[in-house]
Amino acid sequence: MILLNGQSSDHLPLSDRGLQYGDGCYTTMLSNHGVLRSWPLHLARLTSNTETLGIQGIDWDLLTAWAESVSFSQKDKAEVIVKILITRGSGGRGYSPQGCQTPNVVVSSHPSPSHYEQWREKGIQMGMLQQRLGLSPLAGLKHLNRLEQVLIKQELDALGLDDGVVCDLNGKLIETSASNLFWRKGDNLFTPDLSLSGVEGTMRAEVINAAPGEGFHVSIVSAEPDVLIDADEIFITNAVMGLVPVHCVEKTFYSSFLACRAITLRLSA
Repeated sequence: MILLNGQSSDHLPLSDRGLQYGDGCYTTMLSNHGVLRSWPLHLARLTSNTETLGIQGIDWDLLTAWAESVSFSQKDKAEVIVKILITRGSGGRGYSPQGCQTPNVVVSSHPSPSHYEQWREKGIQMGMLQQRLGLSPLAGLKHLNRLEQVLIKQELDALGLDDGVVCDLNGKLIETSASNLFWRKGDNLFTPDLSLSGVEGTMRAEVINAAPGEGFHVSIVSAEPDVLIDADEIFITNAVMGLVPVHCVEKTFYSSFLACRAITLRLSA
């Protein structure tokens, strides 16, 4: 199901700035039997991102109704992806957003990847990727400029890995191809600082909030890949797949999934 500004449609005008300049943002979430998961977090992300980008004129109550409508249309399915994409709308040629008063909102539903359940149960293998993420004033935002992720997926396809660890231009750990990264040493849980690069995922926020309740202290750090060699556990997260344990990175293997399992149970309770 696809709604464009509340109407059934799968067409955007060629003049839309989302197409022309990647001028917009988006979020993806799970719908369980027609109920949106963690909707307040996703709504907060959209409002924050559009405020940062200076996109105005969105009726958030109406957008919420559209999202709930698309979600409810899939109530017969246990897991469905709901994606909300906001562009600044159409404007004249050139970068200036002046005159763009009517944003476009696309709400769509998609099947949940079938392999995610297997990933959650059995874990995945990852490698260290060569592609780097640039430093950006838009760090943290889920904006529509995803060419870095396209190149990362291209590298993954060539390597045949489940996923890969990505660093920024300074060689600091950031994330994976489409997920946030966590590692554990004892009772200490770590995740990369995303103030200069990467995307602040909603599931990342949930894990950070839930971990202390399971006895884990969370630190947001700037770290190099060597820390993963000494880690007791690694897992990755996003809003669609949840928490996924990692059983190896390159030639380093992990057998403990203590934090991943405990936090998963807490979030699903």
